[in-house]
Amino acid sequence: MDNVEIGRRIKSARQSRGLTLKAVEAASGVSATHVSEIERGAASPTIGALARIARALGKRPGYFLEESEIGETSLVTRADRVQESAGAGCTVERLTAGIPGGRLQASRVALAPGRSHRSEAHAHDGVELILVLSGRVDVIVERERHSLVAGDSIQIDAQHPHAYRNASPDEPAVLLWMASRRDVI
Repeated sequence: MDNVEIGRRIKSARQSRGLTLKAVEAASGVSATHVSEIERGAASPTIGALARIARALGKRPGYFLEESEIGETSLVTRADRVQESAGAGCTVERLTAGIPGGRLQASRVALAPGRSHRSEAHAHDGVELILVLSGRVDVIVERERHSLVAGDSIQIDAQHPHAYRNASPDEPAVLLWMASRRDVI
């Protein structure tokens, strides 16, 4: 991401909120002169300055750093959903597209009898929520097994090794999987 694009996004966010450079200065502690330089692409903001400006504009710092500009709303119609295979016996249907910072993902996951989404437990930053729509699913978190049936849900700290699989040898399972990541900036 270059300085010109970061500046353009900051200026656009500032103007859409109807704020002057002086108002951003008052809310962020970053001088109006420096904010103007950043908006013109003449200066590169430090991480701290970007965080303070973002807060003053009601945005996350990552909003200004995304590779491509993404709208604040993500609509995925039934016809637009993308289905992908996640290994033998597992289909993932994306229910969300990108939003700034990519903080939330949701998918419909269909598991064939006895199948897993991943072959081994994994861990990552963030939180996951699993809601079983049909069938039976075993969710393993740090070697502790939780057996869920249709209507049950579980929320886990994804930093702990976890995995899930269809617990039935002969019935498919469908679940709603949502994950959010913790912000680091």
